[in-house]
Amino acid sequence: MFLNSSIAKKQTVAITGFLLILFIITHLGGNLFIYAGPDVFNSYAHKLHSLGPLLLIPRVLLAVIFLLHIFVIHILVIQNIKARGGLKRYAIDQAVGKRSLAERIMPWSGLYILVFVIFHILDFAWADQHGARTIIHGKSYGLYGLVFNSFRDPVHGILYIVAVCFLGMHLSHGAQSIIQTCGFRPKWEPFIQKCSDYFALIMVAGFSSIPVYVYWLSH
Repeated sequence: MFLNSSIAKKQTVAITGFLLILFIITHLGGNLFIYAGPDVFNSYAHKLHSLGPLLLIPRVLLAVIFLLHIFVIHILVIQNIKARGGLKRYAIDQAVGKRSLAERIMPWSGLYILVFVIFHILDFAWADQHGARTIIHGKSYGLYGLVFNSFRDPVHGILYIVAVCFLGMHLSHGAQSIIQTCGFRPKWEPFIQKCSDYFALIMVAGFSSIPVYVYWLSH
């Protein structure tokens, strides 16, 4: 029944998208503790890790939500392609339609974000937070040192910022789509679009400021 209902799939995308947006906001809030220095940043990280096995529950839920979001979007895209007469016709419709840049490059930016998320988890969450990469001036600074030393590399920082910019495009289009799915009237569309764009811009600026700050601090 679910796979045959377009409305149910769109609602699933909206709900999972909303939950992912909440995570992104809280994740940015935690990351911004880096401006308070290593003690505060590491204290925040330690409190999270002190939850132990309990931390596994939200991580698993987040992974399920993320994969479900991607899976349902994939189904919707395939259905749209079939409904428009195949991939070639779908590409023509995309080219001539009034579609924003964010919408047109959504598949490619989404793929980049997916790869980046995997790399990001391996790079920070599952990395040794007491090893050589955490050392600054001969002293280990834990997760703070790991983040600091990673973003000292401009290539690392640029790849991060590119991913954040792509994420901003998704947030701008996604937030607008979520609100429209809730049934707001078309007359509110310009206002909703502006709010979505400003929200995405704030998220991009917040995340991007971290590698810029670290690179500036270390040079």
